[in-house]
Amino acid sequence: MTDSMADRQATAIGPAGTAERPLGQLGSARAEASGRGRVSLFARLGAEIRFAPVERKFLYVLLLLFLAKGIVYTLVFPAFSGHDEVAHYTYIRFVAEEGRVPIMPDLGEWQARTARDEPTGEDRLPNELYKYCQYFTSDWWRGCSESQWLRNPPRVVSLGTDLYPSGWVYTANHPPFYYLLMTPLYWLSSGQTPEVQLYLFRLIAIPFGLLTVVFAYLTTRTLFPGDQFLATTVPAFVAFQPQIAYEAAMLNNDILAIAFTSWVLYLVARGLRDRFPLRTCVLLGFVLGLAVLTKGTSVTAAPIIAFALFFGLGWRNVRQWLPRGALITAITLVMIWPWYLFLYAEYGDLSGLTRVKELQWWNYTYSDPPTVLGQLFDGGFAWLRWRETWGEFGWRLIPLTPGLLLVLLGLCIFAVVGLAIYAVRVMRIRRAARTAAAESDPEVSVVAGDPVL
Repeated sequence: MTDSMADRQATAIGPAGTAERPLGQLGSARAEASGRGRVSLFARLGAEIRFAPVERKFLYVLLLLFLAKGIVYTLVFPAFSGHDEVAHYTYIRFVAEEGRVPIMPDLGEWQARTARDEPTGEDRLPNELYKYCQYFTSDWWRGCSESQWLRNPPRVVSLGTDLYPSGWVYTANHPPFYYLLMTPLYWLSSGQTPEVQLYLFRLIAIPFGLLTVVFAYLTTRTLFPGDQFLATTVPAFVAFQPQIAYEAAMLNNDILAIAFTSWVLYLVARGLRDRFPLRTCVLLGFVLGLAVLTKGTSVTAAPIIAFALFFGLGWRNVRQWLPRGALITAITLVMIWPWYLFLYAEYGDLSGLTRVKELQWWNYTYSDPPTVLGQLFDGGFAWLRWRETWGEFGWRLIPLTPGLLLVLLGLCIFAVVGLAIYAVRVMRIRRAARTAAAESDPEVSVVAGDPVL
């Protein structure tokens, strides 16, 4: 059967007042001005490093450490060992070489074509990447120990009397923004091997992790502007969280979605502080749209925004929160509707998961899939999510030990309880200060810039 993923090679006037000066002097003056500009830039950088507050100096050190760690992770972890890197790479290849997103095959149509011995023509993971079969899901039959499959990767799986496609692009229902963003790098490196391209894509992911750390710092400074302890510990917690650092050194859309969601949380904090001015609402809608176009699960940030509007503006102030919420929603919907219209037209739903369920013969074939409500009260599911939150490296081949995960759980519970107590105390102190100010001078009002939790 011909592989549809065939390889392709992507394939001067001086300023006023200088006309009377000799050319040599003019060139010298320009050189001097350029030199002063460079000195000024370096002087500003030096002054920033020298006179910045301690927490910002700590942030700079933290970012350097995160960058170094990301480079080490990029090179140390084997090629295509990150979560779904084979499938993410294939998605980028489709966008870059064919100018379209990959499509998941229709099972009924595929089976009918197979029964007639006709070419099925589905979009596939490339044959040359089957040697990394231990790092992807069973959607491509993992016969890693059998040399016959390494020479001729399996494209059909039989389950009883039923046949299923093997090696279809199981990330095809992901939104396209991340892959569009990576396409220029694919073009620039088109003459390189997939492995070299992969390492370039991994390096490009590191800045998204750096942005996540920066937004953690900015959010903390917005909520607790005078607290040096939180301004250092919160971004440090994010920077040294193993899974964030890992995702920020792999080829995946998760870290970009994390960065955008971190940006949303920062804007929410600013909105709470400033009572959601128009510019913040516009930016919130735009960034939320980018997040959802990067990964659909980012839509979970929408309830956080809604709650913040209620909490920050007061649920009784309908004339304040309703138009702001409508503006944020409208901007996001304008950005994302073409993608979800495509999903509905192609797969019959807004996620493509119905098609995924049909094709994944290995997933809940002989049992009913769990419900969302059931998973909320499933201890095994919660523990699996906790494991994945902290580290399931090398496609779940290098998990963290249960003992370490329990220690981390205890520390996190302790930290969350402590933060909640601290937040309540801060709120009481601020409320008392405002009450005292109002009693001493009835004309005094709280300014918009007064930070709140």
